[in-house]
Amino acid sequence: MRAHGDSELKIYGIFGFPLKHTASPQMQNAALDYFRLKAIYFAFECEPARFRFLAKHLKSLALDGFNLTLPFKEEILPYLNHVSEEAKAIGAVNTVKKIGKKWVGFNTDLFGFMSGLKEAHFLVRGKTCVVLGAGGASRTVLFALAKHGAKGVVVANRTFSRVSMLVREMKRKFKQVRLEPLDLRDSRLKDVLARTDLIVNTTKVGLSPTEPSPIPENWLPDKKKILVYDLIYRPRETKLLLAARRRGHKILNGESMLLYQGAQAFQIWTGKRAPISVMRRSLTHALRNS
Repeated sequence: MRAHGDSELKIYGIFGFPLKHTASPQMQNAALDYFRLKAIYFAFECEPARFRFLAKHLKSLALDGFNLTLPFKEEILPYLNHVSEEAKAIGAVNTVKKIGKKWVGFNTDLFGFMSGLKEAHFLVRGKTCVVLGAGGASRTVLFALAKHGAKGVVVANRTFSRVSMLVREMKRKFKQVRLEPLDLRDSRLKDVLARTDLIVNTTKVGLSPTEPSPIPENWLPDKKKILVYDLIYRPRETKLLLAARRRGHKILNGESMLLYQGAQAFQIWTGKRAPISVMRRSLTHALRNS
C-alpha cells in the first residue's frame, strides 16, 4: 500500500492505444527530476476494453494524475467527478488530476496546439482551414480555430456521420464561423484544399512509417503556399509533411503541441512552473534517438 503524507511517491502516466510512439515519459520525468520531486511518470498502453474497465474503477487506481491520447480523450468524460469549463466546451480531456478523492479533467491540448501555431508565426483570425479527422484531437483543434477567429473550417473524416455530429455541435457554440463536414475521400476536398490557408492532420494515419498520407499528394495546393500541421511527432516527418515540403509548403509537426500541452499538465499536477527548456531538450533527445 502507498503511505500517506507529503513525502509519498507521486505516480503519473499516460493512457493510449497504440502508445509505442509516445515521448511523454522522457519529457515529464525530466521535469520531475529538475525539481527533484518524489514522482515518476509511466506509459500505460491499454486496449480500449481494458481502458473502459480501468475507467470504471478510477477510485482504485494508485495514480495522482494522468494524460490521455488516442483514442481515450472523449471516452474518459463520463467517469470523471468534475471537468473544467474549457474541457467541457471542447468535449475532450487529455489531462486528469486527483484532487482529494475526486478525479478532475482538463484540456491542455488547446494551449499546446495554439502554442505550435504561434511558433510557426501563423495567425488564425480570418483564415480558412481544413481539419482531417473527427476524434478528440479534432475537437480541440476545431474549437481552437473557431475560438480564435477562423473565417471557415472544413472538417474531413472517413466516417461522415461522426464528422457531421461534431460540426453540428460546434456550430451551436460558434455561429459566426463557417463550419462544414466532408467525407475524407470526397474528391471535392481537393478544391477545398486549393483555397485553404492551413491543413491540420489530427488522425493517427502516419504514425507508422509505412502508412500513406491521409490525403493524396496531388490534392495539396500547387500555387498557394500554406501551413501543413501534422499533430503526429513520431515520425518527425510523416508522409503528409514530406509531400507538403516537396511542394514548397511550410510544415509543422506535433512536437511543439506535445511540449506545451505537457508543460501545462505538469503545472496542473505539481503547482510548479514547467521548466520548458528542460522539457524541450529531453523531448528533442528522445525523438532524435528513437
